Amino acid sequence: MAPEYARHRCALDFVVDVLARLRAPSPRRPFLEVGCGTGAYTMAMAARTACPGFGMDAARGMLKSAPAHGPVAYVQGLAARLPFADQCLGMIFSVNVIHHMARVEDYFRASFRALARGGILCTATDSEAMIRRRNPLSRYWPSTVAPELARYHGIDTLEDLMARAGFRSIRVCKGRSNFSISDIGPYRDRVFSCLRLIPEADFAHGLRAMEADLHTGPLMGTSELAFVHGARPE
Repeated sequence: MAPEYARHRCALDFVVDVLARLRAPSPRRPFLEVGCGTGAYTMAMAARTACPGFGMDAARGMLKSAPAHGPVAYVQGLAARLPFADQCLGMIFSVNVIHHMARVEDYFRASFRALARGGILCTATDSEAMIRRRNPLSRYWPSTVAPELARYHGIDTLEDLMARAGFRSIRVCKGRSNFSISDIGPYRDRVFSCLRLIPEADFAHGLRAMEADLHTGPLMGTSELAFVHGARPE
C-alpha cells in the first residue's frame, strides 16, 4: 500500500505544531520518527524545526517511497530495537503507530536508551472516545470501532509504561482540526488501516454511502489525536 499511502497521506499542521512545540530545546540533537511510513511527518518536522532528523520504518516499501533530501535520512528498523547509539537523539515521536507495536514496553525502553538527557518521547495516538467519534471513518464504517478498540492501547496504559521505562514529567495534550473531503480516493484505496480490518461487505456499504453523500458536495471531517509525552530526566 506504499504508493497509495504516499499519494494520500500528508502531515497535518496541528500535529506538526504540537510536535515542534514539544521538541527538546537542543537543536544539535536530531529527532527520530518511528513508523514514518513514506516520511510526511519526518519531512515536515525537519522543515518546521530546521533540525536534522531520521525516519524509521519496518517496511522497506514505505521507505522507498519517502522523499529524502535536506537534513533527513531514513533507516529500516524495528521499534523495540532502535538502531541508534545511546543518548544520541533529542526527540523520538510516532504518529498513529503505537497500536501496530507488539511490545510497547520494549519500544519505550529502547527510546529511553537512545534519548539524550532531557530528550522527549511523544506518542500521538487515539483515545477510546476519539476512535468512537472518528469522522468520517466511524461514521461510514462503524464496524471499524471494535477492532480498533481491541488493538489501541489506553492512554493510562501508555503513561504507566512510560513511567516504568524511566520517563518523567509525563503529560497528555490533545489537538484537533477540521478538514474538507471532496476526494473519496484515500478511502477507496484503504490507506487507513482500519478499513482493512472489516468485512468486505461492510467496506463496500460504507463506500457507497460516502460516495452518495459526496454527490451533494464536500463533506466535513475531523482529525483528533492525544499526545502522550514525557522526558528522560536531566
